[in-house]
Amino acid sequence: MEEKHIIESIGNIEKKETLTTVGYSDLVLESLYPFPGYHGTTIPDEDKPKSVFFMLKGKYSEEIIIRGIQEIKKNTDIVFDASPGFVTLFNEMAQCVRIKGIKNYDVIPDLLKLFKDEGISFHSGKKIEPYEGRIRIFKYFLLDPITDCTLQDAEVPAMKYFRLPRKLEWNDFEKMTLSIKRNMEDANFDAALATIYRKEGMVDYIRIYEDVDFSIEKLNQIRKKYSQEIQNLVN
Repeated sequence: MEEKHIIESIGNIEKKETLTTVGYSDLVLESLYPFPGYHGTTIPDEDKPKSVFFMLKGKYSEEIIIRGIQEIKKNTDIVFDASPGFVTLFNEMAQCVRIKGIKNYDVIPDLLKLFKDEGISFHSGKKIEPYEGRIRIFKYFLLDPITDCTLQDAEVPAMKYFRLPRKLEWNDFEKMTLSIKRNMEDANFDAALATIYRKEGMVDYIRIYEDVDFSIEKLNQIRKKYSQEIQNLVN
């Protein structure tokens, strides 16, 4: 049997979600709907945090944040995943640490303290009404190639990625996505931009989140529609 080839890499995901504050003495935002374009059965409904964002005060390199996360994981029994990133806050992209995988809200104050012990500071907490904000997260990828231009997340099979012929600016991507969804019979999917580091350099993708078993035919249909939109943009 041929050995399965898994791609292990790093990169970024860029998307837009509805954000609001969680009431702590430090500024913590929460994503209300983690995959806003998709309405189906693969999103868990448990009453627990989906994604929360610790909003940083000051500027930190990705290395400092990632090494801080590694140290915290060595010294706590709290189960969590964390990544550096940026979130729209007061009309600007502000630095954050995105936290996922926690079982309840009770551990958030403990995690905030652990980050502070690593020398990372946060904005003071305040109430912010729900708003749509762009999110750009530094991400670790574990990917399974399923075609020459399509990858599937090996840990979250509902996520699939297809390669773009060129880099897309966010505003163009957002307009394209709205246009495509208006002109598809089955538009139940969420889309995000992705950049993944490959041997050849930085490669641009669109990430599609759908039902785990959605067909490659539907994915190809979506990919072709984006390709046509990109061609229209060039012309």
